[in-house]
Order: sequence, then structure tokens, then C-alpha cells
Amino acid sequence: MKKLEFVLENIDPLLFAERGADNILVTTKRYIPGSAIRGALAHLYINAHKLQNAYEDATFFDLFLSGKVRFLPAYPISCRELEQGDAFVMPLSLMRSKDKTQTVDLTATAENKAGFKKLQGFAVKKDGKLYPIDTDVKIELHMSRSGAGERITGSSRDGNVFNYEYLEPGQLFKGAYLADDDAAELLQKVLLEMDVEALHLGRSKSAQYGKCLYAAMPVKEAQQVALGDKLYLLAQTPYIAFGSWQRVEQAADELLGELEARLGCEAAKDGLQIFAAAESIDGYVGVWQAKKQAERALSAGTLIELRLNGAVDSSKLQAALQQGLGKGTEDGFGQFVIWQPLAKPEFVEKLPQKQQKNVVLSNEVKKTAKKVIRERLLQEVRQQAAQDAQSEDLKIYAANAHNILKRVEGLMYSGKTKSDIQMIISMDFKATAKKNLTAIKYKGDALYDILIEGPGHELPYKGVDWTRKVKLPKGSLKELQKLIGSNAFELDADEVYREYWLWFMRHAVKLSKKEGEQ
Repeated sequence: MKKLEFVLENIDPLLFAERGADNILVTTKRYIPGSAIRGALAHLYINAHKLQNAYEDATFFDLFLSGKVRFLPAYPISCRELEQGDAFVMPLSLMRSKDKTQTVDLTATAENKAGFKKLQGFAVKKDGKLYPIDTDVKIELHMSRSGAGERITGSSRDGNVFNYEYLEPGQLFKGAYLADDDAAELLQKVLLEMDVEALHLGRSKSAQYGKCLYAAMPVKEAQQVALGDKLYLLAQTPYIAFGSWQRVEQAADELLGELEARLGCEAAKDGLQIFAAAESIDGYVGVWQAKKQAERALSAGTLIELRLNGAVDSSKLQAALQQGLGKGTEDGFGQFVIWQPLAKPEFVEKLPQKQQKNVVLSNEVKKTAKKVIRERLLQEVRQQAAQDAQSEDLKIYAANAHNILKRVEGLMYSGKTKSDIQMIISMDFKATAKKNLTAIKYKGDALYDILIEGPGHELPYKGVDWTRKVKLPKGSLKELQKLIGSNAFELDADEVYREYWLWFMRHAVKLSKKEGEQ
């Protein structure tokens, strides 16, 4: 059995939606699920080999469908100094006093620990020390924008809002593949051929979410099982039983029964010490465009006492645990390790300082970033134009306003420069067209004079700082300009002119129709 470890760094926000108690907040998992990693790599392989029926490809079947490779989740590790350690979910037996002066492992003591509370989250074990790890999350407010008009204005007429939570960029996650010996070499070969440098994971991947940098670590033999006087099975990942269950004891019975069959010896099932929590496991299959059926599972961090009758072959126990137990083992579910009680759990509260590194972006990345920024700024231009055209400042007195507005709208599609468009309006438009444009007033001024910037007339958006309207986080503008270029947030004057008047005319046409109906 081989263990192939890797580290992911999310350079974009990450969202792995979880079922919530309401429809207002969409929460995210605090780690990267193994199923997401498996799906992303399978997608890369299918695209690289242009497969129509992937399951017919022998290599694809061995790596992604046969169960020879288990794709474990990637848990947070906080910083590079801890990437050589083992990342895991906190065992549910660990408790800490409210004043944070004492930590106990309930598997090692039977004392009543009033005034203590369970430790939650993740930890990294390195050089015999435990480091508690937190993930950085943020909540964003979104408005429901179902109609075309709402998307342009960026607001909901009905006032519908929802919140979603995401993992903030710049965090490190350590994951692994557990592969049978005959599949490990094949997996390495395929990863090298595909030249995996980044994976796109989670929700909203088409909206600048989910990009993670991928770095493989040296291959090593899977860790040997160490046996002691008192043993517990620690769930590294959620365990999904094959049968239905209501009490955790029922799920534990099935788990131990499966382990008995693998080892060929009997396991005690009565009077066991169990520390467990349950959760609902679901997912989304992109190929099918459908959600997976939700299943109840014992959560990662669950501890189940293990009492085996007779001599135990440690290598056989190790193989059974690493093969995975229960359902969904190919997605990393059902992974257990042996946990031995800690007489004096010691946590290192002060984590190594995160190293700040100089970020250097490639020309292609800079080019893409500038396109994204440009589009975001133009959205503000369109929104401003729509608001101006829908405001009470626009008055239409022309009888044939619809025709002239559509003509100007078409002119903005031409791709001509601002000066060329103004020249056409002032020189080529006939007297009737100019009269109709003059009969359309914005803030009391003739639209004709505003379009050509006649004496004493200014464009409605003159002086508007489009970058300020985007509302970037404090200090981020200079940082982005440093990374991408000082001109990253500059818009071409001709493009702003065409874009503003194009969307202004579109909405003014709608108003002219309504007034014509009246």
C-alpha cells in the first residue's frame, strides 16, 4: 500500500456547500472533500484523452472506478512548516477547560470533567506535537437577480437576499491518495503526464472560484499500525454504513462486523466506549447535473473502542483499515486509524509564522486578470447608464423618439471612436433627427447637445470614479496594480462612451414605448 500526499493552496475562494437549516445561509465545508479531488482529476483525464465513454478506458477504470485508489480529503495545515505533519479532524474524546489551561483525552481518563468542552476543528501532528488549526471563512451577501433588468441594476426588486460562506484564498490543505501497490505507479505516471499544476474545485468554478495550486509530495509507505493495551478506531473521514441506522451503536456494530470479516477474528460489540457524532453526506455529480442522495454517516473524529479476541496481525489490520470500511471508500470515506489514549495531550498554541512570499504572475495570468477587471468596471458603466435612463431626469417630448434612440443605439455598436460618433451625429444626422434628439431632455439639457458635448454640456458620467464604485477592500487597489500593472483599472474613453450610451439608449427606448402607449 502506497501513500501519495499532496498540498493544495487555494488562490481563489472555495465553496463546498453543505445542507443548512434554512435557505438564507449557504455554509461551506472547512476542508476539501476527497470526492471533489477525485472528480477534478477524472475530468482532467477525460479531457486529456478525449474520452467519450470513460468507463471503457482501462486506466480510467483502475484509477477512478475500481476502488484501488482512495481519494482522501485535504485538511487544513495553516502553513508550510506543518506540511510534513499529519492533518486530521480532532478526535471527539479531546476536551479542554474553559480557561484553556488543561486538555484531557476521555479515552485515558474516567474522571468527570465538568467545566470542560470538546475541542473541535482540525489538528496537525508533527514531531509528537499537536497543532490546532482553524480555517478562514467569510460570508458574502447576495441579492436575488432573476430578471434581465435586475441583473443590469444589480438589485432585487422584491428584496430577496441570501448569504453564502466560502473559504478565503491563500490557505493550505494537505491530502493524500491511498493506492494499492499495482495502482500507485500508474497513478504517479498519469499525474505526471497530465502535468497537474492546478485543480478547479467546488462550486462556482466559472465565476473566479475554486482554483487551487497543486504540489505533489514524495511517495511513502502507508503508516504501520501500532498496537497497545487499549485501542480505538479513529475515523479520519466520515463513515457511511451499508445499512440504515438510528443509533450510533448500530453503525458501530456494522463497522466492527465488516472488520471481523476482514480479519477473521471476533470483535466485542457490547459495553464499548464510543465518542461519536453524525452528519448528512451529499454531493453533486457534474456529469449528470444532479445531486447525490443524502446519506447519514458517522462524522470524522468519531472514536470506537476496539476489542479483538485472540492475536491480531498488525499488517492485516493495517490493510483492512487502509482499504476503507463502509460505502464510498473510493471518495475517501470510511478511513480509520488506530488511536491510543493520550495521558497528557499537549497542544502547541503558537503556530509557525506564515511566510509571506513575493507573488510573480505570468503574462497570461495578468492578461486574464485585466480582462476580468475591465468587465467588472464596464458592469458599473452599464449599471450607471441604466439608472440614469430610468430616472425622472429623462424626459421624452419627441413624437418619434423610438426611432432616433434605436438609431443612436446602433451607432454605438459600430466600434467607431467617440469623436467619429460625435461627428456623425453633428454632421450626418438630418434636421429631423437632430430635432427629435433635442426634444429628449436629460436634466433639462437636450440629449443632442450632451451626446456631442456641445458648449456648456458635459457627459453624465464625467468625474465618476468607476474603480471607487467597485468598492475594493482597503489597500487592495495598490496591491493589484503592483501585481497586474498600474493601468489595470483604466478604461478606454471611447469604450466607456460607447458602452454608456448603448445601455442608456436601450433603457430609454423602453421608456419611449411606454410613453407612446399612453
